[in-house]
Amino acid sequence: MSIPVNPPSGFRDYPPEACARREFAIRAISEVYRSFGFQAIATSAVEDLAVLTGKGGGENEKLIFKILKRGEKLDEARAAGGELADLGLRFDLTLPLSRFYAKHQSLLPHPFKAFHIGPVWRAERAQKGRYREFYQCDADIIGSESPLCEVEVISAILTAFKRLGFEDVDVHLNDRGLVYAALEQAGVPEDKRGAACVALDKLDKAPRETVLAELTELAGKTAVDALQKTLMSGAENHADYEKADAARYSQLRWISQTLAQAGWSRVRVNPSLMRGLDYYTGPVFEFRHAKLSGSLGGGGRYDKLSEKFGGPAVPACGGSIGFERLLLLLEESGVAAKISGPEFCVLVFDESLREKSLALAARLRQAGKSVDLYPGTGKLKAQFKYADAKGAAVALIIGPDEAAAGAVKAKNLKTGDERMTAVEELLRSEPQSA
Repeated sequence: MSIPVNPPSGFRDYPPEACARREFAIRAISEVYRSFGFQAIATSAVEDLAVLTGKGGGENEKLIFKILKRGEKLDEARAAGGELADLGLRFDLTLPLSRFYAKHQSLLPHPFKAFHIGPVWRAERAQKGRYREFYQCDADIIGSESPLCEVEVISAILTAFKRLGFEDVDVHLNDRGLVYAALEQAGVPEDKRGAACVALDKLDKAPRETVLAELTELAGKTAVDALQKTLMSGAENHADYEKADAARYSQLRWISQTLAQAGWSRVRVNPSLMRGLDYYTGPVFEFRHAKLSGSLGGGGRYDKLSEKFGGPAVPACGGSIGFERLLLLLEESGVAAKISGPEFCVLVFDESLREKSLALAARLRQAGKSVDLYPGTGKLKAQFKYADAKGAAVALIIGPDEAAAGAVKAKNLKTGDERMTAVEELLRSEPQSA
């Protein structure tokens, strides 16, 4: 039986070109987040199951990649018929951030503006734009109840999209508290409201008739008729939705208008927007693009999450970029991130001059130059091909004549020009690019 050469379903390898595009996007997003005052943090990829479960993760809790207990603890669990796992891979970055804040809050600024970029894992069915391992790029503000937090987070993410060439991103706003108020007003029983939200979340994924049938079975025709005038209407300005909770609706309008004043005009209140995570307590938002069937990211306010980790009920708001979907847009739009090659590639003329080639590379590196050294010996034609493939700007050779003169032959791989030069001149030279 042969060992598979492909990664498991839902996981991927990245050749240099793909890595360059990913690094380009992450660098741009990080620069934008920093420019808004967000500070980078990092958390463990592995968390205790107690962190990942029972904290409002919703359906994602069913998709956790669990890690088995080890040694005697695993044997004991098997013998007792108990839980065999005690750890899991994180399925988002919000729960780890909340745990991080509960532990480190005394050392952090208040409020705390954090950005967090890294991989997460979900054991779901893989499809285009959805993988079992994927990156998230989060920006969060912890410690403030002000709706300016929503404005800052949304603005930062929209600025990141703009930096990468996407200005036609729509922002949809809603409020989970307003949703529950509208459900109550429509007559949906309290114990059915969670299921009703799940059904409403399917509006952009399933036929409307299917959603209506599911809601009718849950709450009855009268309630569904009322919901079609509010949560399912698709309208932005309507009195019935505002009557459900005037204060919350007014706050959503303020966020939308403030973003518009800041230059972000593609923002609207969308009563049908539902975010799948149960830990959201207030405004929620999604970023959408015409070329994608799903969202390009999203987030919301999660004011009560930190207290589940033993800390106080600290207000919090955050948003996340769907990085893999963003990469799809970059790829389909023809954006190519240049692979950054070394300034110099030192070739090895033959075995007798290998030590001089090594010494040249070391000296240039000590001076801060980026230098690739051909890993071996062989025909110079093959070595030049290697240097060109690596994107080097200049190939350097010490042959017998150069060694005797204490010099180096430099060939510009873009123009083909060759010249004899001193090492000191290379050390003083301005950085060159291919």
